[in-house]
Amino acid sequence: MKGSCSQLARCALFCLFMSRLHICSAYAEQWWTSSEASWKPVSSDYNWSHRRTGTRPDWSPYFGNWLHYRPSELLSNDKSSNIVIEGKHVRPWTVGRMCKFLRQKDDSGKDEAFELKSIYEESAKGDWAKGFIEKRINTADREDDVPLWQLGHIFNKTPYRVTALPCSLPPKLEGVGAESSRVTIVMPDGCTVSGPRWLPTNEEADELQQWKDKDGKNAMRFQFCELWLAEGTAESTKVGAFVMYDGITGELVQIFRMKEVLLPNESGDDPEKGISMDQLESTIGDKNRLIRKDIVDADMLTALRSGQSLEDVFRQNHFTSFVGRAVKSTSPNGAEEECTTNMAAGNDGVSNIVASLLAPKGKEAQHIDIRFEDGVYLRVPKSFCPGTFADDAEVCLELGSLRLDDGGFHRVRMTGCRKSGGFDVCAYERWQ
Repeated sequence: MKGSCSQLARCALFCLFMSRLHICSAYAEQWWTSSEASWKPVSSDYNWSHRRTGTRPDWSPYFGNWLHYRPSELLSNDKSSNIVIEGKHVRPWTVGRMCKFLRQKDDSGKDEAFELKSIYEESAKGDWAKGFIEKRINTADREDDVPLWQLGHIFNKTPYRVTALPCSLPPKLEGVGAESSRVTIVMPDGCTVSGPRWLPTNEEADELQQWKDKDGKNAMRFQFCELWLAEGTAESTKVGAFVMYDGITGELVQIFRMKEVLLPNESGDDPEKGISMDQLESTIGDKNRLIRKDIVDADMLTALRSGQSLEDVFRQNHFTSFVGRAVKSTSPNGAEEECTTNMAAGNDGVSNIVASLLAPKGKEAQHIDIRFEDGVYLRVPKSFCPGTFADDAEVCLELGSLRLDDGGFHRVRMTGCRKSGGFDVCAYERWQ
C-alpha cells in the first residue's frame, strides 16, 4: 500500500509536470490560439460601457506631450537590424503640449454620446488631422502670442463602437469594412485600440490604386491605428502611439507618440471659456509620471534603450506571471469574442513564453522596432504597399511599455493578415 501511494505520488507529479509543459508548449505561438483558449461572446456595448473617458457631465481634463517622428528618418535607418533607437538614430522633429477635455454629451441620462475637445500648441499638432484641425480663436485663452489649434468631435454609441469614415471605393469593396473604424477596449483600465481593421489583399490593393470614380477621382480611404496603454484608476496615466498609412498606396505617412496624465477636476479650465497651457501644467501632481524615464525599472530601461533584442530583454528579467485578454472580431464590422488568461510559472518558463510571443518569425525586416528613451517601444509595419506582405502573412502592430506603479511591463498587439480581412485580434498582456 505504501509503495502504491508512492507510485501514485510520482505519477501525480509527473502529470503535473506534463500539464505545465503542455501549457508552455500550447502557448508557444500565441496563447489565444491554443486549444485551451476559451472564447465567449462580447456584448455589443462592452466597449462603450467600459470606457473611462467622457462618462461625467463636467469636463475631465487631460494634459500631455505629443512627439512626432518623420517616417523618412525612421525608414532610412542605416543599421543592419530593424531597430531604431531614439537619440541615436532618430529624434522627434517636433514636440509640444496638448490638452484634451471630455464630457458626457447626453441630456437624457442614457449615456448615448460623449464630447471631445483637443487643444494643441503649434509644435504639438505636427501633421495631425490636416483639413480638420483649425486655429483656435478665443480671446479668453491665456497664452501670450502663442497660437493654439483645436479639434472637436462627438462620439455616438454604436454596436461594438464601429463607425463609418469618409471614403470613395470601388463598388465591389463597399460593405466589406474598408470604410469603417472601431474602438476596442482590450483591457479595462489597461488598453484601448482604435482604427480601421480592414486590410486589402494584394489584388485588392492593386485595384484600389488603379480605380477612379465616374468623375475621374482616385479612391480614398483611411488606414490608421491608435494604441493606448494605461495605468491607474480612470486611466490616470497613459502612453499612446498613432500610426497612419496611406489608405490607397499603403505607404507609411506619420508616426507620433502621446504621453498623457489626468488632471484634477478642480483644475478650473473650460475649453469653451479659455484655457492656459501653463496653468494646466501646473496642476499636475507628479510630473515624473509624464517624464516617465526616471521611475521605471532601471535595468530593463537600459536594456530596451540599448537596442537589445526583445527576446534578450525578457530573458534577463524575472517575470513570474502574466494576465491577458484577447478580443477577436468576426469581420471588420462584425461581432466580438474574448478570451482571458492568468498564468503563473517559474521565471524560465514565463521568459520563454514571452520570447515566443514576439514578432512574426521571418517578418522582422518588414517591421520597424522603435525604442524610445522612456521605456516604451513600438513595432509597426514599414508599409502595406502591394507585395510587402503575402496575403496569408501575419501583420503586427505592437506597443509595449514599462509600468510605473509595479515595476512590471505591459503591451498590446494588433494582428491579422490580408487573407482574413485584416486585423482580427487585439491582445493585451501585463507581466510582473
